[in-house]
Amino acid sequence: MDVWLNAVGEYGISTVIAFYLLHRMEKKLDTLIYVVQAREQAETAAVRPVTLESHEKTTPLQ
Repeated sequence: MDVWLNAVGEYGISTVIAFYLLHRMEKKLDTLIYVVQAREQAETAAVRPVTLESHEKTTPLQ
């Protein structure tokens, strides 16, 4: 708590509030980026392209 009071005294209340809000927003953006990347990886893993080589291995030739 003393750190915040010292910061308010040194920089002003509006600067400290702006810093606090930006810090909170950064955490939420980091979480959002993580979720989007995890979803992209899950979608990529779920939809694997079928190549000719993989199709030939599973289908017997007659």
